[in-house]
Amino acid sequence: MELKEIKREIDSVRNIWKLTGALETLSALKMKKSQKIALLSRPFAEKTAEILEKLEFNLNEIQSVFVKKREGNKVLILVLASDRGFCGSFNQNILRFAEKEIQELKKEKEVEILPIGKKAITFFKKKGYNSRFNFFGLGDYGELEDVKKVSDLLVKNYLEDNFQEVYFFYTDFISTFYQKPKKIRLLPLERESLKEFLKEKKSETLEEKINFLIEPSIALLVDEIVPQMIEYLIYQAILEANASEHSARMMAMRNASENAKEKVGELNLHYNKARQEQITKEVCEVSSAKEVLD
Repeated sequence: MELKEIKREIDSVRNIWKLTGALETLSALKMKKSQKIALLSRPFAEKTAEILEKLEFNLNEIQSVFVKKREGNKVLILVLASDRGFCGSFNQNILRFAEKEIQELKKEKEVEILPIGKKAITFFKKKGYNSRFNFFGLGDYGELEDVKKVSDLLVKNYLEDNFQEVYFFYTDFISTFYQKPKKIRLLPLERESLKEFLKEKKSETLEEKINFLIEPSIALLVDEIVPQMIEYLIYQAILEANASEHSARMMAMRNASENAKEKVGELNLHYNKARQEQITKEVCEVSSAKEVLD
């Protein structure tokens, strides 16, 4: 390889290094903000889920459409991925996890997908899945008014008995270095789903039976609070997924920057060796020419 070609490749890799470094910095800023929003939002979601979980002892006494299992085998599955790439295996992990679970559900049920995010839409379209609805452009941090469109759609279809079950797949934020694909059943509401959603599972909470005095009725409370709870569960899941996405993108760009830096070092070494060989060759040619002239 000629010196000019090596130099051109060095410049190209350095440009990539600068780009990935800038993306790493931007992702780090977004990661910190999204993590802060997700963590600040958790206590409300957890407390709401905890209250509903305690009410579960009373829910058995009523016939609410949101908690009663219905006959039928139509299932709506929400799968949340990102709109953009450059985030390592973030999208692959959740999409492969969801597809595996969907294949199991399809053995016994009729499944329809509701993809959220351009990557999810593209993935399931290529796979040939049935998808009448989709959403994208929820932003880097998620807005409750945008989430309401999703929750209103699924609650409306559930009340109209278009689906008998609703599942949600998203990426749960554990730490900057670890995010985990997760599955919860949104409807009909069940105790296990609430336990799964709760970040801190306290044994005394799960075992303690509390009888609430509710007016005018438990059924009315459930019919009013569950749609709002579903909306907030989706909202919190989007916040968790956003924090996961920005963390994954920051780590991916950091790894890319380190690889580019290592590649530049290797190319510089190659360039110096090639340059030394060229100088040695030129010196030999000059010496040979001098001997001929002498």
